[in-house]
Amino acid sequence: MSVIVTNASSVKALVVTRSLGRKGIDVITTDSERFSPTFFSKYSKSHFLTPSAERSPNKFINVLLDYVRKNKPEVLMPVNSTETLLISRFKNRFTKFTEVPFENYSKMILLHDKEKLAKVAAELDLPIPQTYTIEDINEVRKIAEILEYPVVIKLKGATSSKGISYAYSKEEFISKYKRTIMKYNLNHGEYPIVQEYIPGDGYGVSLLFNHGDLRAIFVHKRLREFPLSGGPSTLRISTRHPEMEKIAVRLLEEVEWHGLAMVEFKLDARTNKPVLIEVNPRFWGSINQAVSSGVDFPYLLYKMAVEGDVEPVMKYKLNVITKYFMNDLRAVFSIILKRKFNMLKYILRVDSIDEIALDDILPALIFPYIGIKEFIASARNKFGELK
Repeated sequence: MSVIVTNASSVKALVVTRSLGRKGIDVITTDSERFSPTFFSKYSKSHFLTPSAERSPNKFINVLLDYVRKNKPEVLMPVNSTETLLISRFKNRFTKFTEVPFENYSKMILLHDKEKLAKVAAELDLPIPQTYTIEDINEVRKIAEILEYPVVIKLKGATSSKGISYAYSKEEFISKYKRTIMKYNLNHGEYPIVQEYIPGDGYGVSLLFNHGDLRAIFVHKRLREFPLSGGPSTLRISTRHPEMEKIAVRLLEEVEWHGLAMVEFKLDARTNKPVLIEVNPRFWGSINQAVSSGVDFPYLLYKMAVEGDVEPVMKYKLNVITKYFMNDLRAVFSIILKRKFNMLKYILRVDSIDEIALDDILPALIFPYIGIKEFIASARNKFGELK
């Protein structure tokens, strides 16, 4: 029993590795970063380095494929968006030697790409924000005249908070939209989408499907996120929301989904109705929330891959709170600096479960190094923009 888990520098890879390792499965971890925290987990039986999937995609695929061909692990589990999309594109090359329990690229991109998702949702009459696409840069000013502000500018294929900005007036929208195109060097056809801003709390409906049939479901509510304006959750709670669950299931049934996905919603504060925001057709950052609440998605995915199916998991523990301590600390500091003290509601909760486990403490000593490295890279980018 063996599984390759990619993106070992991420917290979600650590959670996936622990989930599988605690079930007695041999986990082989991989990353382009030599000091990846998951390499130091006691549940990582071995590890190897690959080129960066983002900077050198072809080299990444070739090195990973060579390892899979020689070692023939049972399952290959990419964790982050870049690697999942890449592996799904070359899935046929990998499935000669291992199971890849994710969809083919054509379906992946259907849900990953925000413009394509908006079209699918509209065809199914699912609730989504008012969405605008811009084909010509000369149309920006005309679109600016008809928008109701505030609006959100989003890169079509980005994840987390990358490339997201908010505009509160016509001139601000025109400026930020053009700046986004320049910053990310976007060509025609890659221009960002523009969506109505939906006020309200964020939710995630996480699901496992077996060729169009639902096998597991889980719902969490975001209590805090970083950046505060909209980013990955840092503190969450398990809950239920039948209306959101119904929308998410219908969407994935319609496309006959296979594997994991997390459907993000906002509960519109104006109407108290759910609005579909986006879909992560892969492992998501708050995967520990589901595992801690009793829906062990990594193990279910593994079992489905090797056995063909799993017993449905539709019930789980409610009101379980989890956090990612280091990012939640950053969120708390931001809240204090911005004096949004009402967002500190759960600051004294000591019963929350952290991604950093006491029985597997070594990775916790490496994560600060990754954080400092990312901070330096971000500072350099910002300095470069200022120049």
